[in-house]
Amino acid sequence: MYASSRILRLGALALGLAVGLPAVASAQDLPPAQQIIDRYVEAIGGRDAALASVSTRTVGSFSMPAMGVEGDLVVLTGENQEMYTKVTIPGLGEMQSGYTGEVGWSMDPMTGPRLLDGLEFEAMREQSNDLYAVRDASLFTSFETVGEAEYDGEACWEVAYVFTSGRESTECYSKDSGLLLAMVSAQESPMGSMDMVTRLSDYQRFGDLMVPTTMRQSAMGQEQMMRIESIEFGTVEASELQPPAAIMTLINSGG
Repeated sequence: MYASSRILRLGALALGLAVGLPAVASAQDLPPAQQIIDRYVEAIGGRDAALASVSTRTVGSFSMPAMGVEGDLVVLTGENQEMYTKVTIPGLGEMQSGYTGEVGWSMDPMTGPRLLDGLEFEAMREQSNDLYAVRDASLFTSFETVGEAEYDGEACWEVAYVFTSGRESTECYSKDSGLLLAMVSAQESPMGSMDMVTRLSDYQRFGDLMVPTTMRQSAMGQEQMMRIESIEFGTVEASELQPPAAIMTLINSGG
């Protein structure tokens, strides 16, 4: 589990069940993808605000409602694309993940400490890139508007992305507000690839940015929820972004 650029990296942490409707517009009726992206960037506060180089500390909650599981969530981002995420669940322990700017890692009671590789690493690297917050064209080999859909009764435009790594994802942007409502992609994990739908809602302003404070994710029949309670700027120390000792041992030993 990991986040996307600055506060907006949190969009990649989200979870949710949503059903996209079949495309009904013809190709000539679809707005250009770059136009949709530009409107989204403006809706969240603008390119300068989204790319501001400042650390963030996000505090919230994590839950799996169907299983009665609840825990605390902390997401830290640094000024150089570093990231650290920790979910603490009573009776289960801590689930941690992070990105140093070069190395992606994960550690939890079930799988233990490990370094990420392959498409799992590429996903973390790409979503940790500051430019992902504004869907900068340099991150993709292609992006295009492919249709329309509806999430929670709100109509949206679907934009399909192909990352430079070869990963693919589809995102749906509200026709009304321009904000991102949902993301659909294949998520890599130790168990293999799984289809994941992420739904974002309850946008609120933190500083100069609009941020989704409720994120729901559905994969393999499991649903999870993340809620943001507070975001602080410029309060993260470099030491807080350092991987745990067990991860450092793997890094120093070459994995």
